[in-house]
Parts: sequence; structure tokens; C-alpha cells
Amino acid sequence: MSAQLFQVVSAGKTLRDKPPAEVLEAAAKAFSIPVPRARPLLVKGWVIKDGLSSQQVVEYRSRLQRIGLRVEVFPAGKYNNKALLARMEYARKRRAGGALNAPAATGQAEDTARAGIQKKPVPAASPAAVTAASARPIKGAASSPPSSRARQQLEALFAGGDNRVPDPLSARTGLLLGLPGVALVPAFFVLLLALCVYSAGSAAWRFGEAILVAQAGPGAVVGLVASLTLSGLVAALLVWPFFSARRLAADAQPVTRALSRAEGQGLYLLLDVLADKLALPRVSGIRIAAGSTVRVDSEGLAESLQQSPVLVLGLGAAYSLSGNELLALVARQLGTHRGRIRALAAWLALETPRRLQWLQWALENDRTVLSHGSSRSVQRGGAPAALKPLHKLLALCGRGVIPILDRLEALHQVVGGPVARLLVREADRCAAQVIGSDAFAPFAEKWQQLVHADLLVSEVNREAAIAGQRLENYPRAIVWTMRNLDRETVSNLELAMAQPSDYWDSTSPADNDRVALVEDLGLAPAVGNEFSVHKLVEDLHGLAAEASASVSAEDTRPVDNQQLLCVTEDAERALQVMGEYFNRIPPRRFLPADVPGDQTLAAMGLQECVDWLRNKLVELRELTRNLDELSSRATMVELGAELMRQAVKVPPGDFRLEVADAAAADATLRDLRARRDAALRQYHQIQGVFVLRMKRAIGSMGSDDRTWAQAALGETQAFDSLAPHVDKLDEFAMILGYAMDRLSLEPAQREVLQKFYDLAQRALDAVSQQVQGNEVLVNIGLESALQARLAGSMANRQVEPLPRERQALVDRLQEMELCCKTASATVSDQYRKHLARLLQQCLETEKSLGVKPLRLVGELS
Repeated sequence: MSAQLFQVVSAGKTLRDKPPAEVLEAAAKAFSIPVPRARPLLVKGWVIKDGLSSQQVVEYRSRLQRIGLRVEVFPAGKYNNKALLARMEYARKRRAGGALNAPAATGQAEDTARAGIQKKPVPAASPAAVTAASARPIKGAASSPPSSRARQQLEALFAGGDNRVPDPLSARTGLLLGLPGVALVPAFFVLLLALCVYSAGSAAWRFGEAILVAQAGPGAVVGLVASLTLSGLVAALLVWPFFSARRLAADAQPVTRALSRAEGQGLYLLLDVLADKLALPRVSGIRIAAGSTVRVDSEGLAESLQQSPVLVLGLGAAYSLSGNELLALVARQLGTHRGRIRALAAWLALETPRRLQWLQWALENDRTVLSHGSSRSVQRGGAPAALKPLHKLLALCGRGVIPILDRLEALHQVVGGPVARLLVREADRCAAQVIGSDAFAPFAEKWQQLVHADLLVSEVNREAAIAGQRLENYPRAIVWTMRNLDRETVSNLELAMAQPSDYWDSTSPADNDRVALVEDLGLAPAVGNEFSVHKLVEDLHGLAAEASASVSAEDTRPVDNQQLLCVTEDAERALQVMGEYFNRIPPRRFLPADVPGDQTLAAMGLQECVDWLRNKLVELRELTRNLDELSSRATMVELGAELMRQAVKVPPGDFRLEVADAAAADATLRDLRARRDAALRQYHQIQGVFVLRMKRAIGSMGSDDRTWAQAALGETQAFDSLAPHVDKLDEFAMILGYAMDRLSLEPAQREVLQKFYDLAQRALDAVSQQVQGNEVLVNIGLESALQARLAGSMANRQVEPLPRERQALVDRLQEMELCCKTASATVSDQYRKHLARLLQQCLETEKSLGVKPLRLVGELS
């Protein structure tokens, strides 16, 4: 049997912090070709090399990754450059044709108007109606009568007339004819189950008969055991895991959280209106996730046939897309489940490959039916002690089953391809019914960018977890990344639309062929105006923070998005070094300047410091969490207390207060600050031992290294004077963010907003003056880094009154919030880079001295 061959395909992206121009030059030099000929290497789906052996593909991929190009490996012949070039050419012609046909379309419309034939205009909902429907809490959404005012305001978003998605007989007939194909692989597992039951039952029956006739000898016992073992092995490796694949591969699925009707009354009512207007099934529940995925989740066939699907809504999509675009994605998903025939076809076509992939993941990660338990260790792939030998046997046999699963998935894609393509066309039609055919092309491009931004943010979050950190607000990180994609990346994403999309992934963005099919439909938009769904969900900011925590490890702490999204390659290496030195619990700000005052602690040697810190790691992690929580709550209470002092009526619960009383709020604030100061004293004592450990390592270095290390330590200690000012920057950035999320920004609140805006500006000025007055900080480049990151926006800036117009006010507050966060992140990045160089030398010294590393096995390692 010949060895399997592979092809190396471009992923259309460069590795982080690698400029595309630099990657192109390196690739052109590596392949000895001109730079223009190397440009296709950055096109997603471009086959770089085909027909490689497994060893060659590893070497080729490593070589390309060293250059900075991200690549993927597929079986040989899966992608073809000729087809990709043809699709790119078609996309260029389609765009050029659309531009050329625009005047003709206008002329045609004028002729139609002159002939007295006019298209029915889409009535636009007034902005006031949209705002009112979004801002007002909708009570009893589950049982709201059609005549309710809230429902009428949401219905005003939709065009008049019949907006129902047509359900032609030809489409249902096509699905019925394709059902045998998509049911083939599920029927195979049902047949296996029947055979296992029949084999075990018949063996038991024969053994019972042998007992009755007194012929139950050793041969009968061996036959019974062999039959039961074989049936049990097949059932444990294939049948049972396939039907319970969702639970077996729970760790491979995105974390979701149910959104109750009390939390999202307006959103539930909006989806009910969407279902009624477009004749789509009503959702029975909503589950929110941190990413950008919008999909229907049906655990079993019965739930799908009941026409009451559960919608999984990614908050990244809710933050990044307008309301009508989000409804288009929702309509796509619900459209594949309208009617029992379509729901059955969708479940068989899409759920089968999903279960096969989950089953393959479980087998690759040594998950078996025995490792599915209630304890945390068992869920992570272990098994009870008594069953471990059997678990290892099943895991070993499972590796041989993986090629069978690959072939079953390939078979399903062949026989079920027509149904999958038909479902995708139906889903795109439902989306176009919401936004219109003309808006589908820009919507598809924005969809591509959203998915790409989600992938980048997930990678950033994963890399930050190495240093014990995570993104503070994952959905907003997707928004920021999407808005800051460079032109070349956007261009590559547009070219990627020439590659066929994955019909088996219901969340895959549309390609050019799908866009062309939708444009040929000529559908008018059912929702003519853009709107926001943010106000339809109560405490969306809190839900985003909760979802952001759910996609990260438990022992990570939230860090401002800008701090992680804007890091350079040097800053990433610094995070890795600090993650190793502090065992994934890096300092919240700066290390203290002095060692502990306690004589017993101050007398410890290097190994004693490490051993003492190892015993304090759990306490240090809890202190860090406690300080973050106290700081966040104190900031919210401070904003609420100031509003109450100015006699502004606000709900106390929104600011973590029990009563709307200024004196009580001040007392709560004093208590929180006292608790924070007490926790800080314990925190600084532990951090002081880290400083002592560092000084002990410096004292053990050679003379040249020791001189350099002492100078580096002096540079890092120069940052200490900035600590109170940077803390203020974080505090005021958080206050401004809370104000924009939780306040209506009405005129009565303007005085409070002006006060904190002025304080934030003074904090920026204080940081600037402190840096300029410190020669060490200027020499190490902090001043130039601040000027480069802030573009001079904080230097000598005059404090101005906030504008009265609401949008201008929001823009000004967002600008100040971003300036504060950027200044804080810049200072922290510079500190970490300088500290990491010193810590790297200290780690090397500790290794040379044979010091046992700082690791807490089973907890933080």
C-alpha cells in the first residue's frame, strides 16, 4: 500500500507581528523567485507544494513558518490553484460588472418610474421608535400580545407586506430525494447498535439453552465471553461514543451560558417578531458565547423536529454587527430548521459530521466511555483506578478506529453533498430576506472579517494564558481587531472569498458563488434601517465579562484588552519569561523597591526564597483576584457615590450599592479602600520576597553580569514613581467605561462626567511630566514610546467642556478612555520588557546553581 501524500496550502495569514511585505521578501529569497511571483503565497487556499510525504511536509511547513507564513496541511489533490485562479478572475469580473451596471440599473429604474410602475418602498422606522424599543425593558415578553406597544415598535423595523420566506415544492422535493444519502452514515451506526444487541442477546440465549440441557461446558462459556467481548468492544469504540459524542467531547465545544428571558426580554421579543414576519421557527432559548458564532444547537433529533431550536449567540457578533446584520445571521440558522422535512435533513446532514469530528477528537485525546464521569480528573481524560487498564486498552484500540471515521466522514460528504448545498442556499436566501440581495456582498465581506478577527483574538487570548492573563472583554476585543485590520489583510480576505466555502459548517462565511446566487434573487430588505440590539439585553457588559472568563483558564486574571492586543513580539517574549519566573502570576503593576522588613525573611537565601514562594502561590493568586475585584467594585461605587452627591437618580444596584444614599455610598467606598489597602500589604510582602530572590540571584552572578544586572535593576526601579499615576489612569478609564455602559448620558449627569474627564486628563499630564522629569525613563525610550502610541494627544492638552450632542459626547469619552488605557499599557509594556531581560538572566543563574524551580505541581504548573 502506497504512503499517503499531502499538500501544503497557504492559510492567507502571517504569523503574529510579521509584516506581509517582510514575509514576501523572505519567501521570494527562500524560493529564488521575484517578489511579485511570491504574492499568491498570501492568498488563502493557494497550494504551495503538492505530493509531499509526511516527512517532507513537516520539513516544508517548518521552513515556511520560520519565514513567517502560516500554512495548513491537507491530503494531496484537495485544492487546485487553477480553480482558485478562475474564481478570483470571476470575482474581479463580478465586481467590475457591478460597477459598470450601476448606471444601467439606475436608468432602468427611471424607465420603470416613467412607465408608472413603482416598487413598493420600505417604510423606515423612526429612530425614536427604535431607541424606545431598545431602551425600554419589555415585561412579559413570552406572553406579549401582538398589540403590545413594545412589539409594535419592534415590528416597525420591518417592511410592510409579506416578508415570509417562500417554501417551494421543488426545494422540499430535493430534500426528500436527498434524505437517503444523508441518512446512510447514521443508519450504519444504528445497524451496528442492532448487531451488537443481537449478537450479545443471541449468545446469552444460546448459553441459557445450554444450561437447560446441561451442556454448558467450557466451550459454551468461552463462546459467550468471546461474543460479549466483541460486541462490547464494538459498542464501546464506535456505537456508544457516536451517540454520546457531544458529552464525550464536551471540552472541545465552546462554553455557552443560558440567557434567561428576564435578562434578554427585548431580544427574545425581537426574535419572536422575526420568526412571525419571515415564517421561521421560534427559538425556545438563547445561549450566549464569547466568540462570533451564531448557530442553532439541537442536541437530539426530537428537539429539531419539535421546531423549537436553541440559538447560540456569540456576543462578538452582537457587538460587531448592526442589528439587521445580526438578524440576517440568525435568520440563516433558523431557516435551515423551518418545517419538519428541512429540520430532519439539516440534523442528518450537519449533525453527523459534527459527531464524527467530536468522536475523532475524543479518540485522539484518549477519551473513552470509561473516562466520562463526574469528577474533574475523569472528565479530563482519566478513569477510575479500577478501570484504568480497560481504559488504556480502549484508548489504544481507538487509535485504529480514527481512519474508519475519516472514511465515514468522506462518504457522508459525497452522498450528502446535494442536501448540504441546498441547505446552504436556503439559509443564504433567509439572510438575504432580512438585508436584501444588494447588501449581501458587503455583508459577506464583513462576515469574513468578523470570523478572521475572532480567530486572531482567540490566539491572543491563548498566548496570554501562558502568562496567567486573559482578555478583559473578549467580544470587544473582536470589535477592535475587526476595525483595525490592515488593508492587505482585508484584501486577502476578499480574495479568500474566491475559495469555496465549507457547506458542512453552517457558520462558514459566504463565498463568491453564494453571493452571486443571492444577488440573482433580487430580494428587497425586510429590515431597511440599521439598529442596535445592545439595549435589548440587560447588563450586556456584565454578560460579556462573564463570557470572557468562561473561555479562559480559571487561574488567569483579566487584563485590559489594549494591553494584550497591542503587544509587540518583544512584549510577548517578556510575558513568557515573567510567566516562568512568577509561575503565571505576574505582578499587578510594579515590583516593590525594597525587600521585606521582617528579619527572618530578609535573611533567606536563594533556594529558601523559592521554597517560601512556592508555599505562597495559592495565597498570592487569591490575593490577586481579591485585589482585582476590590478595585473594580471600588471604581463602580466611586462613580455611583459621585452621582448621588450630585442628586442624580440612578439604580444603586448598577453600581454595586444597596441603597441610593450618598452617605452610605461613601461609607461603602471607605470600607472597600480599607480592605484593598490591607490586601495590598499582604500582597507587597510576597512580592518583596520575589525582589529578594532576584537580588540573591544577582549576587551569585559573575562580576560583569552582576554589574549589568544591577544597572538593569536600577532602570526597572525608576518606574516606581509612575505607579500611583498609572493606577489613576486605570481607575479613570474604568470609570469612563462604566459611565458609557451604564448611564444614559443625559444633561443631569454631565457635571459628573466632566469631573472625571478632567481628572483623567490631569492623570495623563502627571504621567507625561513624571516621565519627562526622569532621565532614566527618557533614556530607556519611555517618552518616545508614549508619544508614538498616543500621537501627541496627551501632551499639553487643554481641558475643554464636554460637548452637548450625545454622539459627540460618547466619542470624546471613548477617546479619553482609550488614551488612558493606551498610556497605561505602554508604561506596563516597557516595564515588562526591561524586567524580563533581568529575570531571564536570573533564571539562567538559578539553573546553573541547581536551584529547584518555582512550580506548584497539579495547581499552577
